[in-house]
This record gives sequence, structure tokens and C-alpha cells, in this order.
Amino acid sequence: MARMGILQVKNKAPEQTLRDIYAHWLKAKRVSALLVPAVSSLGVATPVLISDPDKISQVSPFLPVMSVNGASIVAAIAAKGVPDTKVAAVLRPCELRAVVELIKLQQVSRENIVLIGMDCPGTYKPGQGIGSGSTSDLTSTFLSAQDGYLKDERLRAACQMCEFPTPLFADLSIGFLGMNPKESLYVDAANEEGESLLEGVDMIPIEAVPDERRNYINRFIEVRQRVAADKIAEFDRIGLGAENLVRYFANCLNCHNCMKVCPVCYCRECFFESDVWERDLEEQIRIVSRKGLNRMPAGTLLFHLTRMNHMMTSCVQCGVCEDSCPAGIGLSVLFKKVSRNAQAEFGYLSGRSLDEPLPLTTFREDEFRHLGEE
Repeated sequence: MARMGILQVKNKAPEQTLRDIYAHWLKAKRVSALLVPAVSSLGVATPVLISDPDKISQVSPFLPVMSVNGASIVAAIAAKGVPDTKVAAVLRPCELRAVVELIKLQQVSRENIVLIGMDCPGTYKPGQGIGSGSTSDLTSTFLSAQDGYLKDERLRAACQMCEFPTPLFADLSIGFLGMNPKESLYVDAANEEGESLLEGVDMIPIEAVPDERRNYINRFIEVRQRVAADKIAEFDRIGLGAENLVRYFANCLNCHNCMKVCPVCYCRECFFESDVWERDLEEQIRIVSRKGLNRMPAGTLLFHLTRMNHMMTSCVQCGVCEDSCPAGIGLSVLFKKVSRNAQAEFGYLSGRSLDEPLPLTTFREDEFRHLGEE
């Protein structure tokens, strides 16, 4: 049974309040280390793995800047189980969803990860949200600007369409939306793992989500759903159809950055980076002699269509693919449309639950009959 509560913020400093709790976990050996957002001395926003409680002042758990989907880091450090080791991963909702998918894909060892979910109304690209002021000032301003999240066009493209501002799955969730974060934070432990981290933490138990928080989140989701619908309708106008889709991807450099940064693109060996695509001059001339003209680099549309087909049921629409694209292709709205439609056909939502089986590994005799399949 979930254990909910209100965490009192000390000295109107929500970040420092959480830092104190994190330091307590490390000192008490509740966890071996934490994976948490931070800002380096050079002003670079990045996830860090920290085990020294004396360095906890460098972390920034509410940092509204996303340089990489943290699930990629979790997969890199926790692919295999290690006895008596726990890493508390402090993650945003899209990152949590990706970790859930990776656990189900057997790419992350669940036994070594404690999932700490944070509210997230959106993030900036690196260098966009951090100005000349301090990180604390940036975070404090962002936490308090709850009326402005839905109007902030500086937020990453995927964030402006995101309808999941709170964690769908976490051992322990920490929230500030619909709250006064300088006074209190919402805490929800979903299981014994989460409850164990709350031992010794001074908080006020509650029986239900506060009305103000619930109402705020409902309004937030409604607006984001409308924004997503409008952006998908705009894509349909310019991107549907074979010719339009070719035009949409016309500037692709075939760099594969989108694939490399995708948190759930987990294949160790990729067809598109195999020697199948290595063609010497003789073969290139033979191909172009048949067609008369061949776009270079070749195979870009096939790459994107294959990747969509491969990823659509596990895509969490985090948008790091678009952030990494040097050609500025609008991948966020495209993957939003494709993955949402595909998942709906299976009655599936990526990252919602560890108990929800992956569509591509599950056979149901009655699926797709509404489309005429027998």
C-alpha cells in the first residue's frame, strides 16, 4: 500500500532539503550511490553518480535541463546484477518510463536500482536554461513559475507535447506541481523499497493527493494534450504521404545520432551500422546506372522507417533524438504520433508498469481483428 505524505521544506530551500535527505541515505548506507542531475563547475548540466555525502552540494535534483535521457546511463551502469549494491536513480517521468522498458527488455537489472521519480513540467536544452545566474537561482525560479510552464516556448520540443508531468512508475515519487515548493513537497512511496528510504524523514502523513495538486495536474495534462494534437495535425498536413515523408527527411545526414542517444534503442549490433551497407565504387556505379541518379548518403528514409517500426511500442517520446539531430528534423512530433498510435492498438503504454507485457513479445489471438485480420 502506498505511503503518501507532505515533506516540509527547510528554510524555503527545496533543493537543499532533498540534498540533506540524499546525504542521509548515503551516510546510513541505504544506497551505495545516487544517479542525479548536477551542474559542473563549468556550468555543464549532466547526470552524476555520487557516493560521497560531503559532495552532495553539487547535485541539483530539480534541474530543468536535459542533456541525455538518464535511462541510457542506468543501462550503462546496471546492465548486470551485483549483490548488495543499490543505486538510487533520480529520474524524470520519461526517463523512468525508459528504464521500465529496459528492465522488461532485460537490459537493466531491477535488483540494483531504486527508482526515485521527480515531477517534470518540461526541460531546456543544455545551455538554454542556464544563464549567467546561479543554478540555485535558475531552479528556484523554475519551481516557482508554475503558471508559466505551459507558455514557455523555450522548453524542448518533446516537453511541450508531454502529457506525463508526474511519474507513472517509481519506488518513491517526489512532487512539487500544484504545491508551494518553498514550503512543502509531495512524497509517495509505492512499495517497501520506497518506504525504507522514508525512514527517519520528517513528513506529515496524508491519505490522498492534495486537491490543489490533483487539479493542477489535470489542467496541465489537458493543455499538453491539446498542444500535442495541434502539432500532430500540423505534421499530418506536411508529412503524410510518400513524397511528403521523403521531403520531411530530406536533410538527414545519416549520422545515426538519433539512434545512438535513444534510451530504448538497445541492440548491441545494428543492421544499419553493419557491413551490409558498405558498398565499393563498383557497386555504387552499378546501382546508380540502374536508377540514373541516387541520393547520397543513401538509405536515409529506410533507416528512419525501420527505426520507427523497431521502437514504436517502447518509445517514451523523450525527444532526445530530435535534440541530437544536426539537421533539425522534427523527430519528436513524428515519434509522438507513431508510437502513441501503435501503442494504442495494443492497449499498451510504454513504461507504465513492470507487469505489463511487451506487445512484441506477447501474442493475443484476438488482436487486430477490428482491422479485418482473421
